[in-house]
Amino acid sequence: MMRPGISIALLALILATNNASPAPSIDWLYPAGAKRGTTVEVTAGGKFDQWPAKWVCSNPAVAIKALPTKGLLAVTVAPEALPGPCLIRAIDETGAGNAKPFIIGMLPELKSREPDDELASALLVPVPAVVHGRLEKSGDVDCFAVELKKGQTLVASLMANHLLASPMDAVLQVVSPQGSVLTQNNDASNLDPAIAFLALENGTHIVRLFAFPSMPDSSIRFAGGDAYVYRLTLTTGPFARHAWPLSVKADKKEGLSALGWSLGDFASSAKKLASNPSGQVLAGSDNWANFVPLMLADSEPVLWRQGLDKPLDLPVSLSVKALGKEAAILKVKFAKDTEYQLAVWSSGLELNMFPSVRLIDPAGKLLQTLEPKELHTDLSTTFKAATQGEYRIEIREAHSISSDRHACLVHLSKLTPDFTLKLGGESVVAEAGKAATVQVTVGRMGGLTGPPVFRLEGLPAQIPWSTEPDKDPAKPFKINIGPVKDAKAFTGPVKVFAKVGNLPEKQAWTGSSYPGLQVMETWLHLPPPKPVDKPSDTPKKVPPK
Repeated sequence: MMRPGISIALLALILATNNASPAPSIDWLYPAGAKRGTTVEVTAGGKFDQWPAKWVCSNPAVAIKALPTKGLLAVTVAPEALPGPCLIRAIDETGAGNAKPFIIGMLPELKSREPDDELASALLVPVPAVVHGRLEKSGDVDCFAVELKKGQTLVASLMANHLLASPMDAVLQVVSPQGSVLTQNNDASNLDPAIAFLALENGTHIVRLFAFPSMPDSSIRFAGGDAYVYRLTLTTGPFARHAWPLSVKADKKEGLSALGWSLGDFASSAKKLASNPSGQVLAGSDNWANFVPLMLADSEPVLWRQGLDKPLDLPVSLSVKALGKEAAILKVKFAKDTEYQLAVWSSGLELNMFPSVRLIDPAGKLLQTLEPKELHTDLSTTFKAATQGEYRIEIREAHSISSDRHACLVHLSKLTPDFTLKLGGESVVAEAGKAATVQVTVGRMGGLTGPPVFRLEGLPAQIPWSTEPDKDPAKPFKINIGPVKDAKAFTGPVKVFAKVGNLPEKQAWTGSSYPGLQVMETWLHLPPPKPVDKPSDTPKKVPPK
């Protein structure tokens, strides 16, 4: 029975508030990218209780329209869009969902089709091209036919687990039409494979693809599922293996170089496409089939070479190729009681070197040996020089491996005051009529002290906010935002900035450190207060005794 004094509309609002659906969530996008200057139909897998949702992209040259069928999108990429990864997310009245990568490419793109499990049913792909596909079920195998001429180098490069977060550990093969495996690769960039195959004869060659779960289980068969989405680049044209040198000065925008296959006159034709606050940059060329990461440097990049005996001035940004059992030696002069910062990147630059670094003092004493704590991670440390003089830093591959993908970047500088700002999450949903809490971790280095001074962008002036530091300086600051006072909810991106001491202001961020995939704001949802029940004017009936 309905309580007196509550209208049907008000009751519906209360029920909707008490049974609010969660914010939309994206599990996968298929296809997971599009070529510049095209419009593609994309299927979004996930949970979307309210449809159509509003869709936004971190690249302003990408427009997204929700189609009538739930989960279907029309994605339009403008011709002037910068290639590379960007982020897509859905927003509805319950808030903003998670962001998912979407790759803007430069080559013609097509979707795989079934059946393509057997060599005879392989889809013929005119190279260069990008194939968007999915291993749809357990045991699935995808095959693609490519016509090659003798002497051509085919590059087959898969993007799946590394940037798209597909739960797959894939294997690529090049197979003859008779079924002989000519070459195979399991892991070129983290768990994603790539192959450079030199054709020894004219004819059709088959690129075969299958996968295992990225998190191993008890099964012993090929894996598949809705989320096993991939992006396969096939080309006999220019393809960059990695930038060279592996760093670039901040003021250099064009003329970036790479090593790779069939680059020819285009080896130094790249320009900066994207960057992030960690100092990583994405470089690509209109003539390449792909893009590569590299780091910003405070000094002119140096390529290590034999006979590099003169001590280098700091800061130094040194690109090193693995020499098997041999070590690349860097000589520098340190001042007594001065702190220094050493970083070595390889995995973060999509390379495979596991660096081992030895620090040796002027007397020839080994001070320490440094290595990454885990596979697919990089090395960063600080130390204080106990004596003044010329130090040696030896960089070698820990497992004595050398290949065209075993290289690293060594950055060495004096440790100066600095700070970092890390957002606790990419979206926050508050309870009705209550404040939301955005957490920001402030990392200090180089002796920096003092409280951060925060500033927010994107928040309406009438919504209050305050900061709440934790007693433990290592724990995050809490920024309490809201609540909203009126009956209208607030949903939108809020950017968090802070200053510490006299250093320039920085913006907080989270997510992947890969350029273009960082999240630079928190999507905030502040629902209005719940309706208050009004007392009824009708007197209560007293039951007869």
